[in-house]
Amino acid sequence: MEYEWVYNLAFFFGLLMLMMLSGMPVALGFITLNIVGLYFFLGPGSLALLATSSFSSIGQFTLIAIPLFILMGELLMRTGLAAKTVEAVDHWIGRIPGRLSLSAVGGGTLFGALSGASMASVAMLGSTLVPEMAKRGYKPAMSVSSILAGGGLAVLIPPSALGVLLGALAKVSIAKLLLAGILPGLILAAMYFAYFAIRAKLQPELAPPYQAQVISLKQKLHALLMVSPLLSLIVVVTGFIFLGIATPSESAAMGVVATMILAACYKRLSFEAVWKSLMATMTTTTMMLLVIVGSTGFSQLLAATGSTSSLVSVVGGLDIHPLLTVILMQVVVLILGCFIDTISIMLVAIPVFMPIINAIGLDPIWFCILILVQLELAGITPPFGVLLFVMKGVQQHLKIGEIYRAALPIVLIQIALVALLMIFPALV
Repeated sequence: MEYEWVYNLAFFFGLLMLMMLSGMPVALGFITLNIVGLYFFLGPGSLALLATSSFSSIGQFTLIAIPLFILMGELLMRTGLAAKTVEAVDHWIGRIPGRLSLSAVGGGTLFGALSGASMASVAMLGSTLVPEMAKRGYKPAMSVSSILAGGGLAVLIPPSALGVLLGALAKVSIAKLLLAGILPGLILAAMYFAYFAIRAKLQPELAPPYQAQVISLKQKLHALLMVSPLLSLIVVVTGFIFLGIATPSESAAMGVVATMILAACYKRLSFEAVWKSLMATMTTTTMMLLVIVGSTGFSQLLAATGSTSSLVSVVGGLDIHPLLTVILMQVVVLILGCFIDTISIMLVAIPVFMPIINAIGLDPIWFCILILVQLELAGITPPFGVLLFVMKGVQQHLKIGEIYRAALPIVLIQIALVALLMIFPALV
């Protein structure tokens, strides 16, 4: 049948949606779909292919970076070193309007460059800064919004565990992908700074000005001196990748060792902190590796049934500009981000999108950065953005409606960044 691939795709995605609605874990849902699809479409003998590909997909040296980057972020948060960086940033912000919101963005940028764990970043910023903001009379439009903005930057700014996962799924250079996120991440941070500073100036009732403690230059330099060893982590991790001295996996390993040494030097290293960090890392890593297994099997299922090649042929034969194709893909990811988590989006979209991007001759690294921005966006898109619920968890007195409203301006700013990167791809 000429359109048999359409029915196959409809069957796969329909079955997938049913499993998601049933509450089945996403990774297990994909693996189940792969087993059912291969069995019925290609016969029982094809299941050996799934077993072989599952091992080869996660038995890669490059994936070692995922648990190591996650462990680094957990250690920074649980030893209190992350909070010290936010405090140092706050000293240097000065007495400008909305300074606590700007501290959240600055602290999130710095923590993102140190770890790459957005959920940990939002939890850390939310628990440390929101109480102070509430005491100073900040409204959720400024407090919650800035925490979500600063925390989400960890997705884009290297080292990003989600970036490593995306690179593995899309089969692109992980080192190039991590480095490509630096400038877009800094541009997004600058857009946040401008937004919160201007809004605090125009609507002072949202962030009431107060007589902040005067911080002398000596105190500022002391605060910078106290956290300067932490800033060396950025050189160890991102700097070594940039200079080609180490691979992302090697840099991540050095980053973990350096973090533990620094925590010991600051007298913050404890058995409890290390144990909790290891347990959290194990849980998250297991989920991510299952995601890779599920995605690899799904890609093979689509390829084996002819769905991928047929879809690429149809899209390639459309008389539309390649950028319009990319825009349509971005809209699909944006809509998915309103309802499912970032991992699920990658599982659904990457096996379908990447063959099309390669077929129409667009730069896969540039496209992956656009997807990373959209994944960051998915974390704060109502109604089911995971960072919204993390925010609710650390500040339970806030109503979920207030958190949703606070997230909307951040959503619009990130959409503006996507448009900017599409107009000026050289930024990537």
